[in-house]
Amino acid sequence: MALCLNQLLDNKRSCPFILVNDSVQFSALPLLAEFAFSALRDDQPVVAILTETSPKDWIDRVAFTAKGHLKHMHIIDAYTDPFGWDKDTTESAPAGIGSIHTVRNLRQLGDALLAPIIQKTQHSAGCCIMIDSLHPLLLISRRQTYQLLKALESLTTDTVKLIAGYHGDIRLPSEAPPVIPTFDALNRLASVIISLEALPERKNDTQEALTGFAPKPTFSYMNTMSNRVDRGGLARIEWRKKSGKVQYATEGFYLGSKGLIIVAAPQLTGEEPEPEVDMDDSMAQPDPTANLSFNLSLTDNQRRAKDNVELPFMKVQQETTSTSGGHIYYQPDAGDDFDDEDPDDDLDI
Repeated sequence: MALCLNQLLDNKRSCPFILVNDSVQFSALPLLAEFAFSALRDDQPVVAILTETSPKDWIDRVAFTAKGHLKHMHIIDAYTDPFGWDKDTTESAPAGIGSIHTVRNLRQLGDALLAPIIQKTQHSAGCCIMIDSLHPLLLISRRQTYQLLKALESLTTDTVKLIAGYHGDIRLPSEAPPVIPTFDALNRLASVIISLEALPERKNDTQEALTGFAPKPTFSYMNTMSNRVDRGGLARIEWRKKSGKVQYATEGFYLGSKGLIIVAAPQLTGEEPEPEVDMDDSMAQPDPTANLSFNLSLTDNQRRAKDNVELPFMKVQQETTSTSGGHIYYQPDAGDDFDDEDPDDDLDI
């Protein structure tokens, strides 16, 4: 069976909005760059909104596997000078890059980001819209960010998809009045949720084994496998399909010479494989006869014998169907006249 990550990267199934939840242990950038390369390889435009990544770093990441395809890369730079503090200078895009649009007033998210995206996507049959991190936008305005995502989601089709990164381990400042938590709101909006994790530490790779120093729990949030994309990571996928089914899968990936290589999770963890689970299967009712001390089920011979038994009413039904049928006539008499005001009228008292 094809791995879910491969199907998502190859755009073989409809997935309008993919939300990638990462943490300090494992960044979403390698996976986002792989999504960009997959679209560029199919000659689809990629519109990348960069809020936490410099355009140079992003181009270097994508060019690692997508050299010769970068003419379809369009960058909306909301990282270099998002609030217009620096001198307004117009810089041309590097050679081979489609275009770079610099945002200098990020406070108005709709005007700053939505207009250039529509301009790039309205003439394209297929397109990939990417946001490297939603957190800088959420810090400006959660309401505007949610409205922006809803507007971008309305642009998605079977060939136009939206991919956004979210730091699942960073808490945003509380808002008043109480609102739906941002993490829950984004998860409800997404059709595919990918949560990234670092591989568990191997016994010989722990910090104590390497340095002789045993870290205290307060300093052990990151380990030696954190952000080691060359060693691999895990992706826990929740895929909500159009049919209403929800598919869960855990898969692994690592960086090879030609980009990310998707493998089954047990190849990296060494654990027993977990079967893919659909919501319909997980919600199935348990069998009440499974753990009884006696047998309530029938064998094949017993079931055949039961089916061959001719019950008494079957013979009567066959006789009535073979004849012309009968009629019952009912003629009420005076004794059948029931008086609601005198329910005891039929008694001889």
